Amino acid sequence: MAIIQKVLAGMAGVAAAAAMALVPASAFAAGPGAGHGGGGGGGGGGGETTASNNLSVPAVFIGSAGFGLTDPALQPPTGTPSTGYEIDPTAYYYVQGKNKWQAEYTVQSTDTATVKWGDNLSGSASLKAGHPVRVEMGLTSDTQTSMLGYTVVKLQPSLLDRNSAYGTLASPDGNGGYTASDQAMPARVWVAGASVTITGPNGTVTAGMPGEINATGAVVFGYNWRPSEPGTYQLKFQVPEGTVSFSNPADAVKTVTVTSGGGGGKRG
Repeated sequence: MAIIQKVLAGMAGVAAAAAMALVPASAFAAGPGAGHGGGGGGGGGGGETTASNNLSVPAVFIGSAGFGLTDPALQPPTGTPSTGYEIDPTAYYYVQGKNKWQAEYTVQSTDTATVKWGDNLSGSASLKAGHPVRVEMGLTSDTQTSMLGYTVVKLQPSLLDRNSAYGTLASPDGNGGYTASDQAMPARVWVAGASVTITGPNGTVTAGMPGEINATGAVVFGYNWRPSEPGTYQLKFQVPEGTVSFSNPADAVKTVTVTSGGGGGKRG
């Protein structure tokens, strides 16, 4: 009986290995993730959204409101603010994940916006083959330039962005409680079906860029990309025709250089 059990166990192991071999490599590639600094939930057509943070920067939603939002009015922070954060240990802050608040938003059928890639693609950061690269895009409305929201800051500057708490300043209201000051600011634009087309040494691929609310409370589009080869890549951001017009369309196309990964491996 023991011999038979060992044989059956061995057969099960071989079957499992064979099943793994049949799974396409793309199933293990880094796709959009959720949370602070992550991408929007899901891939594919880019219609899904995630909202792990409060909407702090006003938003223009094309077609219908996203992230489960139902009330377009400004909603002041609720709950008790926290103190003792590195940025100012004596100050109080309403904190993402602990307190609730919401900036204004509006729903429109179309809009015109200014496009801007994430800072890691616009700056001098080195992009390496085999290593994850965050591809992020923000659309700032050219029409809704003075809606009400809240300024959110990084509360622990010595930590990595993904590890730090983020919050908006809470000020004494004179009655033993606290309040947060809203500010007029340009709105961010969200639209379903956003995507990025990446052309490089191995050809062209188009990936969905779902929307999310990032740690500072702004709507962004994100994709977690892992370039497999060093070389020059062209990234082109696009949205469904007739939804959002870009006032700086040339900037929707970005050329980046990916260097040797230095042992990161070839994935994605």
